Amino acid sequence: MNTVTIGMCQIGQGYDCAQNLERSLALVDEACAGGARVAVLPEMFFTPYEPPAIKRAASLSREALERVRERAARHGVLIVAGSMPWEAPGGKLYNRSWVIGPNGEVVHHHDKLHLFDCTPPGGPPVIESETIEPGDSLGTFETPWGTAAAVVCYDIRFPQLTQVLIEKGVRLIFVPAAFSVITGPAHWEMLVRVRALELQGFVAGVQPARSPSLRYAPHGHSLLASPWGEIILEAGEGETAAVASIDLDRAQAIRDRFPLIEHRRLDLYQTCWKAKP
Repeated sequence: MNTVTIGMCQIGQGYDCAQNLERSLALVDEACAGGARVAVLPEMFFTPYEPPAIKRAASLSREALERVRERAARHGVLIVAGSMPWEAPGGKLYNRSWVIGPNGEVVHHHDKLHLFDCTPPGGPPVIESETIEPGDSLGTFETPWGTAAAVVCYDIRFPQLTQVLIEKGVRLIFVPAAFSVITGPAHWEMLVRVRALELQGFVAGVQPARSPSLRYAPHGHSLLASPWGEIILEAGEGETAAVASIDLDRAQAIRDRFPLIEHRRLDLYQTCWKAKP
């Protein structure tokens, strides 16, 4: 049970959210036909990452969740349903990742913790906090292949989360994301590989396909990285359901031979989670 095939559903988005949802579900079908036991969708998978589009898409979120639950049950697979806008107190929206089990049940959700209020060099300012309410919890979920977690996009830039997840026994992190054509070429591969190296586990980072017609143009290049920091799968720019298999025993083998976690000087320093789980 330690080998699992992961499908990276890299959708090419447009401004029609209903159509994006249908294409996303079709990519899940394609990944499952290719042997995937886990299908992963990108951040805000049925809407471009633009505030007006996100607000419009929120009315579709409950239907989208039910459609994803139906697909998970139909194929008997785990689906990391990227993320979607979800109603939060105060009129804003959570950027929420849902994890759906093979019977169609909701097994976990994660609300994006860190909000991208930045002006990247060469790019326009992005003020995510105008639309999104940050989450305040970091949980895990159990799979037949070990303990896993999901974080969303900008969360991957904060190594403290990886350290907390190590303490929770995580060997596999899913990262629905939407890095742009500005931030993606500079940092995306680096971050996915380094987080896998720190975790001494696997990191699956899934993005939308590159769509130059969008005002916020995503980078594409979904990645699956190994406990040694290698790239197992790189999906390129276009829409695809890319599939690859991983062996979770390799994570333990790397940890045994290269005991990075044991060598931490916890007598000198420590990262701990202060809020609720």
